[in-house]
Amino acid sequence: MKLIKVLLIIALSFSLGIWSSQYFPKKKDLLCSDKVRDNHEEGHDDHHEEESELELSKKSQELIGLKTQETKLAYFTKRISVIGQITQDPESSSHVTVPASGVLAECKVRIGEAVKKDETICVIKNGDSLIEVKAPVSGVVISASFKTGDRVDAVSSMHTIADLSKLWVTLDVYEKDIADVKLGQKIFIQSIAYPGKRFSGEITFISPRVDEDSHTIKVRALIQNPDYLLKLGMFINADIIVESQDKDIVLPAEAVHLIGGERVVFIKTNEEKFRIRAVEVKEQAKDKVAVSEGLNEGEDVVVAAGFLLKSEFLKSQMGEGCAD
Repeated sequence: MKLIKVLLIIALSFSLGIWSSQYFPKKKDLLCSDKVRDNHEEGHDDHHEEESELELSKKSQELIGLKTQETKLAYFTKRISVIGQITQDPESSSHVTVPASGVLAECKVRIGEAVKKDETICVIKNGDSLIEVKAPVSGVVISASFKTGDRVDAVSSMHTIADLSKLWVTLDVYEKDIADVKLGQKIFIQSIAYPGKRFSGEITFISPRVDEDSHTIKVRALIQNPDYLLKLGMFINADIIVESQDKDIVLPAEAVHLIGGERVVFIKTNEEKFRIRAVEVKEQAKDKVAVSEGLNEGEDVVVAAGFLLKSEFLKSQMGEGCAD
């Protein structure tokens, strides 16, 4: 349906005669011959004089849904998508012992229940005395070693309580991506159990070893789980957030076009005029790019429906002898 809509818009635009373009003389064409490459090699910074210009009425811009965005410097971030599994931090567990030997008279909690610090979790009968055993920490009961009527002593571990408000997630990162992974990087994970909900954390460990079978590296992150929604053993999808060291002009990927082997953008110079400008792309993700050369802050760049400007530009070149 999108393709049909685009074709109808193009056909309507040409039939109504609402497209008009002005192509600068061939010597000023950014994309013909080797002029752009020569200028870069000689260190010239005169791309503003080497630009080609198009005109497009306001009515046409509205019809095709053309949108622009003012350029700004920003840190470029990209995501490395990986899979992983929730595991327990062994240092977050506490074992519950009794102060004196006796018989387990009552157990007030079951495996999987959340308890608070100093909450009574069981009662021990020692002779004629009843001794309350309290939780040493807040968390979730993950094991119980005795049942009512069993005899226990002071060295026995009756329960294990784990703080599951923070969990480990073990990730499998491919070799091609590992150079971008650093300690302390942010990570967001999702589970099919909670559609649309994200859990945040940061990378705490990167294995020095590559798995010979999967060719992946084990990476561990500490994840925040304040509501105990994530469960041990869950499989998850994760995004590792990679942020650039320097600021560049960051644009939607749709803003950059490939013409004649050059990456270009369209800059709006006034309400109905646009110029084509060659740029250098430093980083690229699925939905955005970082431009290191060719643009300055404050310029108005076309970020939607620019492919129609590209079509008009290529149409204007027909018969001019400009090779790709």
